Amino acid sequence: MQVDEMKAKLEERIKALEKEKSVLLEEIGQLKEVAELSEKAKNLEDEVNNLKEEVKTLRDKIPQEFLEELSEVTSSLLDEKTEEKESSEECLSREDEEFL
Repeated sequence: MQVDEMKAKLEERIKALEKEKSVLLEEIGQLKEVAELSEKAKNLEDEVNNLKEEVKTLRDKIPQEFLEELSEVTSSLLDEKTEEKESSEECLSREDEEFL
């Protein structure tokens, strides 16, 4: 009888340890994923900061008058693109209505 009790206790212990092992392996996987994502975010942040610094350096080399003129041209081009997009969306919605 004692042998049966010892066997049952050992089996319970094994099940508990296997469950704990499974939980720990899952946690390790999640922590590795978080560490990888954190490292990726840090690398991207460094890259963005370097690009911002490069933009600032290049802007400092360009005369202010030219930057203002370029800004105006860019703004007008963006306005034209927005108008074109809105116009094409209106045409598409009219076509959809006609189709129905």
